[in-house]
Amino acid sequence: MAFKKGVSGNPNGRGKGTPNKTTAELKEIITRVVGNQLDMLEDDLKKIRKESPARAAEIYMKMVDYVLPKQTKIDIEGQLTHKVEKVVIEIKTKDDSKGNVETNTSNT
Repeated sequence: MAFKKGVSGNPNGRGKGTPNKTTAELKEIITRVVGNQLDMLEDDLKKIRKESPARAAEIYMKMVDYVLPKQTKIDIEGQLTHKVEKVVIEIKTKDDSKGNVETNTSNT
């Protein structure tokens, strides 16, 4: 039974998050090669650090991307404003539940 032109034998395609077999195999090979070369890599980085600390720092910074997830920029001002607004609302709510005694006495 032949497929019709333009019609997939698997209309749903590969499931989400399922890696391409070639990609998975390549990652495994690279992991093995790098894993076997870690001692040499450490020695090479020591040599680079002695010759050029700035270049060593540059290499370390590039390597960090593969170890730590990238951090996203956050809107600190917006977050602080939101938190302050929440506190003000909580204070007003507590004052209203007390009958606003403090604000009534300050007006006299």
